[in-house]
Amino acid sequence: MHNGGCTRYCGTMETLVMNMRWAGYLLIAFGLINWRYQNSFAVGAPLWMFGLALIIGTYVPAVHKLLVSKLGAALVGLMIIALLVMAFIA
Repeated sequence: MHNGGCTRYCGTMETLVMNMRWAGYLLIAFGLINWRYQNSFAVGAPLWMFGLALIIGTYVPAVHKLLVSKLGAALVGLMIIALLVMAFIA
């Protein structure tokens, strides 16, 4: 049975992309909350801007390929962790 060109890890990659989208929504929410309650564009803006870029990037095919690579996923994960730490410390 043909699975539409999907390789062995197709389900895993789609799960990764959906988790990246959820992380993007999380960063947008934290960024807007920080921006509103701390009255600081410098604290909130990087969070929601990266979250928005992450969500948009998951829908652009060329960026999508980079995000689901092992290096891309690791870099995105580290950025998300760093931004969330910044959100709670700053």
